Amino acid sequence: MAKRRSLLSATVVVLLVLFACAFTASVSTAQEVPGRYIVMLRDEVPSVHDAVFHLAARFGIPVTNIYERAIKGFSIANVPPAFAAALARHPLVALVEPDLRVEAVDQTLPTGVNRIEADLNPVAQGSPVDADIAILDTGVGPHVDLYVVTWVNCTGASPYDLNGHGTHVAGIAAAVNNGFGVVGVAPGARVWSVKVLYDDGSGYLSDVIEGVDYVTGKADQIEVANMSLAGQGVSTAFRQAIQNSVAAGVVYVAAAGNSKQDVYGRDGKFGTSDDWIPAAYPEVCTVSAMVDTDGKEGGKGSSTSYGKDDTIASFSNYSRSVVAGNPVTSPGKAIDVAAPGVNIYSTYLNNGYAYLSGTSMAAPHVAGAAALWFAAKGRDVNGDGQVNDSDAYWVRQQIINNGQPQKDWRPPVNRWKPNNPANDPDGNLEPLVYLKIAPTP
Repeated sequence: MAKRRSLLSATVVVLLVLFACAFTASVSTAQEVPGRYIVMLRDEVPSVHDAVFHLAARFGIPVTNIYERAIKGFSIANVPPAFAAALARHPLVALVEPDLRVEAVDQTLPTGVNRIEADLNPVAQGSPVDADIAILDTGVGPHVDLYVVTWVNCTGASPYDLNGHGTHVAGIAAAVNNGFGVVGVAPGARVWSVKVLYDDGSGYLSDVIEGVDYVTGKADQIEVANMSLAGQGVSTAFRQAIQNSVAAGVVYVAAAGNSKQDVYGRDGKFGTSDDWIPAAYPEVCTVSAMVDTDGKEGGKGSSTSYGKDDTIASFSNYSRSVVAGNPVTSPGKAIDVAAPGVNIYSTYLNNGYAYLSGTSMAAPHVAGAAALWFAAKGRDVNGDGQVNDSDAYWVRQQIINNGQPQKDWRPPVNRWKPNNPANDPDGNLEPLVYLKIAPTP
């Protein structure tokens, strides 16, 4: 059962960043949104709708979102702090925490797909890939290179992508192999467009939680959820929603972030207000970004403003440590794997294509990899007769175990740095997601 906390004692400063245009790696400061709150109900509440109706009538508050699957709760807007504080004391309520503003920053074989050898994987070659990937983002625009099965809108704006970020992310993960445009890591996988941000790339954490809630309700169909989001702060509701969704068997893949910081923040401690979320959550597969300019190992490609070929991108977040009880083991500690994230060519608005950079571009490479594992092995991937978080963690561990070690990315920079040729800033050398051999049907 969630423990009730005082609204006034909650300290949350968060920025969820899409890194859609990481042509700069700068990050602005987020603010709590006055008058907007996320409310979690107690676990024993039998009917969310009845509780919401009662509380809305009792306090005279407008409800903006209702959560029934990942968590029990709702969000509210235009509410004075005194009303929110009173609501937090109601016996049906577990906690009330501030809502947070979220903002966007940033057939060719793309170099990223080529670099991780996804095109050589036998499951990918048997496209369309029989798997489902939810893209929690700015939405996904209709595109000839994408198989979008549904558009879900958690924002109240247009259900389609008018920003470009979500469409770009979707193409990296799942662009179809149709002889033109680009091809994704899991070609032709079914894309679920879950719009959680507005057309200008901004939005609210409460809408992101609604997206997680939707995915949880479709967990019998959706195997993978990509969250090219990174934010700094603490949210009990957000983490619990993801925990419950992963418990239903969904693999969540998250961008590490573009701030050149530890995913646990400057203090290096998990569970504090400078955590980058959801990247810091042990329940998600966290992905850093590397530079690849030629689609090959060896470090012989051209250099970029974000680093040399086959090195960790200069903007990428990293990990110096990992929280006890992390469900997977990686040389990168709290980072599962790296993936290409610089100058990535993918689908864009109006049936077009574009180059974008950021850990947002790295994450969907891994989401596509997870989809290949499910397509190869079925939903009960670990064969224990159940579909739950053990399947999600099994897939994550296989992706880590089959990754290409950093020592194989490029020759040592010099004889004084023989063990870190990829310039990993923390010395914890996460592998590159790599699909040449595994999975197999």
